[in-house]
Amino acid sequence: MKEQSSSVQSDRSRERPCIVALLKPRLTLAKGLSWPQRAFVVDGKEYRDAGFGEWTGFYDWLRASNGALLGVRYWLDASTKFLAGYARNLPYVSVDPSRCIEVYFSDQRAFEPKLSADQAFLYDALFRAADGEYAIAFGAEELSGADFEILEQSGMQSAEARV
Repeated sequence: MKEQSSSVQSDRSRERPCIVALLKPRLTLAKGLSWPQRAFVVDGKEYRDAGFGEWTGFYDWLRASNGALLGVRYWLDASTKFLAGYARNLPYVSVDPSRCIEVYFSDQRAFEPKLSADQAFLYDALFRAADGEYAIAFGAEELSGADFEILEQSGMQSAEARV
């Protein structure tokens, strides 16, 4: 029975992947997680659920005219608008105060609006480390294998997360 339970859990992890954008001076994406999460560790630092819930607003995958994944737009609401001030000096983030933050996975920022209006709302929980650093987890079921390849080849820092 234990073996079957482990297999079911493994299948569920594949069905509900998430990527986590660690809002550090250099963008780091944590991989290897599925949602929902309550806490995770990256590079020895623990991030805990910040208490805003599993769904904190809509998000759009930002895409170039050829469909290539460029980043993610995270729509702010009254409870999360503080992130605009938190992220405004990060070089890979574009901020529209009180509306959204855009996290770019490379230097390319020319996205195609028609391809970048997903209004996804699967999972976008906020996490906070003891030192005040924030991270946003995004449900990534909509991303393709090609999208994940783009993330791997983008040159940004990636890290394995563990629960």
